Amino acid sequence: MTKEFYEKYFKNGSLIGCEPVSLQLIGFVHKDEPQNEEEYEKELSDFPTRCIYYVPQKLPLGDFGFSVWEYGIENLYLVDDGTSWDVCTESFEINEIDNKTNWYPIPNNERGQLAKGVTNIDGEVYAYGMVRSVFKRTGVKAWEKITSESKHPNIYRDIDRRRGNLIGDFVGFSALDGFNANDIYAGGNQGDFWHYNGKEWRRIELPINSDISTITCSKDGKVYIGSRVGNVVVGRDNSWEVIKGRTYEMTHSCWFDDKVYFSSQDGRIYTYDETKKELIEATFKTSYPKHMHHLIRGIASCDECLVAYTSVQAYAYDGEVWHEVIEIPSLSKHM
Repeated sequence: MTKEFYEKYFKNGSLIGCEPVSLQLIGFVHKDEPQNEEEYEKELSDFPTRCIYYVPQKLPLGDFGFSVWEYGIENLYLVDDGTSWDVCTESFEINEIDNKTNWYPIPNNERGQLAKGVTNIDGEVYAYGMVRSVFKRTGVKAWEKITSESKHPNIYRDIDRRRGNLIGDFVGFSALDGFNANDIYAGGNQGDFWHYNGKEWRRIELPINSDISTITCSKDGKVYIGSRVGNVVVGRDNSWEVIKGRTYEMTHSCWFDDKVYFSSQDGRIYTYDETKKELIEATFKTSYPKHMHHLIRGIASCDECLVAYTSVQAYAYDGEVWHEVIEIPSLSKHM
């Protein structure tokens, strides 16, 4: 990446999302932010939100690929489905980049609620969000709502009445993952947690009632759930236990190299020590750069790498060493 590219597209904002496909293909979501007193008077949605793609094999200098620009929104969610990049706005509007579609709304969003994320489960893309909405992509511009009110009335039964302090639009899914299309877990506020078997949804009572922030269905056959008060729950089906966590929100979780990893609001990366039954700060064969310590904003993984990013930097770990992907020019050995 050239200094000019960094100055133009990274300097004035923050990284807010990441989707690695391989060491040679990593997508990022970047949000511009106010830089002066005049700009602070504007809404955050007035600033550009963009997707930028790291494709060093196609660009030998390690530069970045094409970008998708969108104004008037606050967030974008990014996922790769194996053939195209799918970008989702907070309003459940989709752009299938490699299929060259224009922005279009996901159909059958009866209540018109906000999206909270997109994910790839066993090669299929799902979008999810408020009012317990979950959509499954079935083709180009084609989506099926797998939480429709007509087919799954139980999932909506308590939405329109008081349940704790959850009322109406505040009930929803903020995290979702699964092992396959017939084994999906979704969660939201106050431990609101559900399982989908491909036909029906059922509620699961967890041993916590804090807001669920992240879910990872891992290759060890377990489900790891991170919360906004630092608790982590591990289990599957109807068997769950709380493991000793931290006092900070678990912001992201992922599976890499036979371990589950969590990023935390305190800027660190944690992993699960099964012997101690608690979270411990993660260590790696090669430490990531010292100037990233305690500044980690999020993590994401694929089979080839674990990506850790701050607001302005990103490194990819291949199981042996960390590779520079996005770096502040004054700190980079390549600029």
